[in-house]
Formats: sequence, structure tokens, C-alpha cells
Amino acid sequence: MSVRVRFAPSPTGHLHIGTARTALFNWLFARKEKGVFILRIEDTDLERSKREFELSIIDDLKWLGIDWDEFYRQSDRLNIYREIAEKLLKEGKAYECFCTREELEKLRGHGYNRHCLNLSEAEKEALRKERKPAIRLLVPKDGETRFNDYLHGELCFQNNVIDDFVILKSDGTPTYNFSVVVDDIYMKITHIIRGEDHISNTPKQIQIYNALQVEPPVFVHIPMILGQDKAKLSKRHGATSIGEYRSMGYLSEAMVNFLALMGASYDNRQVLSKEELIDLFSLENLSKNPAIFDIKKLDFLSQEHIRKKPLEELTRLAIQFLEEKGLKDWTRDDIYLARVVGILQSRIKTLKDIILMGDYFFTEEFSKDVEIPLEERKKLNTILPDLLDTFSLLEDWNAANLEQKIRSFIAERNLDSRWFLQSLRIIISGKKVTPSLFETMEILGKEKTISRIRVWSGLA
Repeated sequence: MSVRVRFAPSPTGHLHIGTARTALFNWLFARKEKGVFILRIEDTDLERSKREFELSIIDDLKWLGIDWDEFYRQSDRLNIYREIAEKLLKEGKAYECFCTREELEKLRGHGYNRHCLNLSEAEKEALRKERKPAIRLLVPKDGETRFNDYLHGELCFQNNVIDDFVILKSDGTPTYNFSVVVDDIYMKITHIIRGEDHISNTPKQIQIYNALQVEPPVFVHIPMILGQDKAKLSKRHGATSIGEYRSMGYLSEAMVNFLALMGASYDNRQVLSKEELIDLFSLENLSKNPAIFDIKKLDFLSQEHIRKKPLEELTRLAIQFLEEKGLKDWTRDDIYLARVVGILQSRIKTLKDIILMGDYFFTEEFSKDVEIPLEERKKLNTILPDLLDTFSLLEDWNAANLEQKIRSFIAERNLDSRWFLQSLRIIISGKKVTPSLFETMEILGKEKTISRIRVWSGLA
């Protein structure tokens, strides 16, 4: 039997970290088993579903590299749900419910009392003239509903706590549990991999499968993602949507790697490519315990993937990121940008770090982490004019020559090498920590380096 799985987001918000992990596990399983991965947009909640969220979810999936073999949108399939509901109605497995919102409100907390189950045809006909009915599934009140979950084993629910729930609303739209089951049957889904918050929905869905006389698929309910405080992941733990992490400059490969490790193991390996994840993925390796969202781990993985990325590709991503941030001027000289990216590559954790750690390569309005104390400034102002003379005579401006000239300059004047080099670093970059000072000066170029020293010294 060919594996067929689906990822079924509701377009009521942006793609959440936990939802993205569900998509990834389904996708990895489908690709590992050479099966089919279906993207199904569950937009039957007409009030909350927004086209902008659907497009955002699709865009984030593409960014993650999650592609799909089939695509469906529930709002295009409303007639199918109505036909199946009518079928159950005719078979006596469902019934019309004419109860008003006010009447149902009085029953809240007590369960539905089956008031409409035994209405006569005459009573129904009279009520149809007043309002359109909803359709409820007739759930047996004795016995129990059992199902096997791949991770949690056999789960059992007493039928007497399951209401005759609505499957089709009075406006003709299906309820969540009904549309999900109908679609999963039509799409021949073999495995349902989703969050364990859906376990409570499963007994109702099993009842629908039973009414339609269809064997349910394999259920795999994966544990939730928690914050460091072991509470459910939320905004108070920081960013929670994929789009937010994209905006921070994380690489998609790092995010995929990070998501895949939350709740699954891969031979105790950490830094993995998408191809390696597909090869190693197995339902047997999914954890029963909640996953902990660890931003430090994401930073580590992102740094590792950046280090492994070919410079040409990383530069292309940097150009795209910087332009999205409105820094198109920084990307005009792609050869210069590639040199900057190359010198920063081993240090940055995100593409945003190019801005935070390397702004001095692109603008004279760079941020300054530290200022040189007044007494040291006075001392430097007696030394720097001679250094500028040395620089002006230097014809071959490269890191090796710069290092030789500067170290000779320091030795001839018996200067504290560490102090002087750090002062130079701060003058030209505004930073305490940069890549190699000499390589930095080479990339900045002779004119820009001399100009910054002159401006700082008041000699400009």
C-alpha cells in the first residue's frame, strides 16, 4: 500500500512553529516511503479564514523546501460534504436538528438531549419553513470508541460522553471533524500525523468512519512543543511563526534541521541536510515526550549550516535578505559583498548578523559598540599622523603587507601591540570584535581606511 499523508492547515494565521513541524514530519515520511504528500487548505471557517494567511502559509512551506504532490482547498469541495451528510441522513445514521442557538445555550454543560431525533415528519416540515436545519451524527450511547495510536497505543473513550455532534451546519458548511474525515477518505490517506491536541477529536472522527463503513487510517499523534519553562509554546517565549524566523535571517536548512530534531532522533546526529533527514526518518524514532524549543540549538544549527554553505550561494541569500531589509545600496557591488560575506561566514549565526556585525563595511554611519577613552585618544592623535604617512606610501594594499607594516610601526615606536591594534579596530569598525583586522582593512580598501582614521583624528 502506497503511503499517502496530508498537511491540512487552517488559514486563520501565519505558519506556527508547531504546525510547520507537523508539515515536515508528514513530508519526510512521504518522501522516505516514496509516497504522496498532500497540501489541503482547511478554510471552511469562513469568518476566520483569510486568503492572505493561505498565501503566507504556502510561501513559508516553499521557503522550507516542503513541496506537495496534490493540492486541495476545502471551500472548493462543499458539495461533497453536503452529499455525504445527505447520504448519512437517508441511511438513518444522522438526523436534522432545528434547535436554536438559545435552546442549545440552555443545554450547555449537559450535552445535547436529542430533542430533534424523534420529531415527526409533520413537525420537521413545519420547522423547515422557519429555518434551515443542521445535521447531527447519531452516536451510539452504549459501548466505547477505541483506536490505536502509533505512539500512545490503544486509547479508549466512553460513547456516553460523546454528543450527537453536528456534521453539517445550518448554513450548509461542514464542521471540522466531518470535513476532515470525508477528505481523508476521498484522498485515500493512509497515515494521519498531527499534534496530540487532536486526540480529543479522534473519537468523533472514528464515529464518522464507522458510519461511512470505512477503516480509519493509522493515527500518529505527536507531542506538543514546549518552551524552556515547560509551558506550551506561545508569544511570551519569543517568535512563534516561521515568517518571524525568516525575517531574522535564519537559513531554511537550519530551520528544517531544527524542526526535525524536535521530537525525533536520527542516530544521535545533530547537523543534518534535508536528504539525510529523509534517509533517517522513521515513525519509530518519534518521541512520546514533549519537545523543548531551544533557541540556542537553533542558533548553533544555523551557524553550522552557514559555515557549510558555498560562498556563492550564501552571498546570493545575503543579497536577497539585505534587499528585503531595504539595504539595496549594500548589494550593488556583488564582488565586494561576497568578500564581506566570506570574512564573516565563520562568525555569523543568521543573515541578519551581516547587518549587526558588518555594517561598517557598507556605511560610514556604522554602529559603535565602544568609544576610546579621552586619554587614549590624546595619545593616539600623536601617533596616527605617522601611521597615515606609512599607509599613503603603501602601494600594494593587502592583508599581508598591512600586517607587516603595522607590526613594524608598532615595534619601532615600542607601542603596546594589543592596545594599538584594538584601537585601530575600534576606529575603523566601531567594534571590539571583528574578523582579522588586516583582512578587514584590505576589504575596506586604502581610501576608506585612511579616511576613517583621518575623520576620527580630526585630520579630515
